[in-house]
Amino acid sequence: MNKTDMLLPYRGRLLGLVIGIVLAILIITVGFGPTLLIVTLAALGFLVGMWRDGKLDIDGWFQFFTRRR
Repeated sequence: MNKTDMLLPYRGRLLGLVIGIVLAILIITVGFGPTLLIVTLAALGFLVGMWRDGKLDIDGWFQFFTRRR
């Protein structure tokens, strides 16, 4: 069994750890405001990329955010 197979069950936790470390480094080095802008633009770019690939259900998002409770 290689290391990749051993780490596969923990991929979500490892990804969260890496994202947390990157965000912490960004906040420490450039500040909260620029980090927030970087994260927002990265998320927007990710969503646009998903939309261009045909993997984003825009109607589903609109229904989720406009539904009555």
